[in-house]
Amino acid sequence: MNKAKILKALLAELDEELRRLLAANERASAGATNSESKAETKWDTCGLEASYLARGHAEQFKTLAAEVHNLRGFVAPDYTDHPIGVGALVEVDLGGEAMLFFLLHCGGGIDLMIDGREVTVITPESPVGAALIDKQQGDSFSFRAGSSGKILKVV
Repeated sequence: MNKAKILKALLAELDEELRRLLAANERASAGATNSESKAETKWDTCGLEASYLARGHAEQFKTLAAEVHNLRGFVAPDYTDHPIGVGALVEVDLGGEAMLFFLLHCGGGIDLMIDGREVTVITPESPVGAALIDKQQGDSFSFRAGSSGKILKVV
């Protein structure tokens, strides 16, 4: 499977997430500055809460935008016959089911359909990612109270 194709699909998903975050920030900012949000009593905190929400969306946007920027320049190395690291595409047998994981620093949890196969993006901090780091094809791995699998292929 082509890692560049997976990266392209992931970037499209992350770009859409950036658009959603920007729109959410704009809505929350509008709510914070709307004349109807002005506090009528000292207990009325609608405007303040909307401003906190807008700031949270802005921080999420800033963080994701930086990750997307770094990902755009990322070239996934070949991990054939090497220990698994960031950029590895790993096929595993997990509980009798063949699964594909793409190990990256961002986008964890996103499922992509590529050439009729589901690819799940994981990060090194995730339970599966942490279990796979530094392993090689043919190795077994385990995580979360007894879940285990076998690494079938690494590229």
